[in-house]
Amino acid sequence: MEGSDARVKDEWVIVCAHYDHLGAEGDRIFNGADDDGSGIVGLIEIAEAYALAAREGRKPRRSVLFAAWNSEELGLLGAWAYAEEPLSLLDKTVAVLNMDMIGRNEEVPEGMPGWRFRGLEIQTAESNRNSVNLIGHTFSSDLTAEVEKANGAFGLDLKKIYDNNISNTLRRSDHWPFLQNDVPALWFLTGFHPDYHTEFDVAERINYEKMETIVRLIHQTSWNLAQNEGRPA
Repeated sequence: MEGSDARVKDEWVIVCAHYDHLGAEGDRIFNGADDDGSGIVGLIEIAEAYALAAREGRKPRRSVLFAAWNSEELGLLGAWAYAEEPLSLLDKTVAVLNMDMIGRNEEVPEGMPGWRFRGLEIQTAESNRNSVNLIGHTFSSDLTAEVEKANGAFGLDLKKIYDNNISNTLRRSDHWPFLQNDVPALWFLTGFHPDYHTEFDVAERINYEKMETIVRLIHQTSWNLAQNEGRPA
């Protein structure tokens, strides 16, 4: 969506998610409802909110790009491809807001095996019923502050615990190529759970009320970034 202010419409805010998952393995179908159907649903809803506002004559000052990346599961290939050949210069990209797994409560039961949970603290889903992780917060205190400001209307528990941990969480989603190119970027993640990368990641297990709150927070944050006089460092 092209911005309305000629002075800053060449500056872009990117709202994004990835639409690929693991496919099928014999009779096992990996639906990927949380990873990352939840992010794609959020992306579509935010794009619709902007379209409806524009229809009523309210457009953002800066431009906003809604991006659905492919091949995240193969190594963030879609986001890396964009970072290497962007539609607009990366130094004109104000911020990237990435939604990847925003539909569940983080849950790490005791004794969970394998690389998926390596280095993660044991925790219950109930303890995370109102929380969302901000990944990349250490790279831009300005961008983190924008999310915290917008969250005043939503009251989510914004957790900042995964920028430096043994599971290498920071490098595991599509915000990472942008951080590597000095673009402020955040990954919104409700957290890992026992159904992550299994055939049990299905739509029936999504927490839709919580997901809606998170999507509203990201929409508000993106709108503020597109309207503000300044931009995050």
